[in-house]
Amino acid sequence: MNGYSPETGPQKLSENQLVFGYLVDALKVANSPYKIINNDLIMAQCQVDIAKTFFRPARTETLNLQMVCSPDLLEKYPGSELVTRGSFRLQWLVDGIRKRGLITRVTYPYDLDHRKIEREILGLLKEKHRFFFKQPILYYHPHLLVNFKTSFETDEGFDELSSLSINLVTGEISTNTIQELKAKKFLIQPPKKNLEKRKISYRDAYQTLLNHLKWHLQNHDSQWVKTAQSRWEEEVNYLESYYRGNLDQDLDQQSFYRRMAETYRKYRPIIRIQLVNAAVLYLPLIRYTLESYPGEPELPDIIYDPVRRKLK
Repeated sequence: MNGYSPETGPQKLSENQLVFGYLVDALKVANSPYKIINNDLIMAQCQVDIAKTFFRPARTETLNLQMVCSPDLLEKYPGSELVTRGSFRLQWLVDGIRKRGLITRVTYPYDLDHRKIEREILGLLKEKHRFFFKQPILYYHPHLLVNFKTSFETDEGFDELSSLSINLVTGEISTNTIQELKAKKFLIQPPKKNLEKRKISYRDAYQTLLNHLKWHLQNHDSQWVKTAQSRWEEEVNYLESYYRGNLDQDLDQQSFYRRMAETYRKYRPIIRIQLVNAAVLYLPLIRYTLESYPGEPELPDIIYDPVRRKLK
């Protein structure tokens, strides 16, 4: 895995940096509280399921972790745990993510039915050309799908769910992947062949989707803010009427300003974004080479997306 710096371009990360980054990503996915100290130490809280015993029922406890990824840091941070490739704690976090089911990896297997595919492609062509379809090639692109919950909070609140995906080869973002994949059957393992290598890291892909959601929220209907402002103005008018005539006393002034501050915090609009779950999807594409009729202009290869019924 490579990193990227605007000043120096692509950079090779050390194994310790890779493990450190993975720990942070795993804690984000698990929605666990954590704090990073000097880019050396990770302090985190994780929920642990304790199995039922003869004397005690099953329960959930909070485990406090202090983790470093380099042996040199153990002396600097006494009581910390070394987490490296192959360590118990790293495998524990991986198993925990799998158990919680916040990340899944599936393939949409596609059957190369030549006649069906060619009918669909011909129906999409705006201009009719005379050509032959040559042997199609089926391959798969990896996609990262992330489901977000956005909470809109004032004195009242409501939530919205957003499902965004990004092609990890091309960077194309889609907002309708879940609907397009409804009722389709999946395999839980990646394709055995014809899988395109991803060009975008999972971290960059997640950040891109998060930025896309934030950009979308900038254009969100602001009526919820306006109605909260109206309720806030009513509350302020009530407070001003209640305290009017009594502000010459220091105690009443302090009480008034305290109530005003409380009212502001109560009605202040806040947007919170939370990761619900994520998936790595392997979706099919079909490449056709076209052979034009004699005397007809040559045509480029076409790529057909059978999930979205689009030509690329």
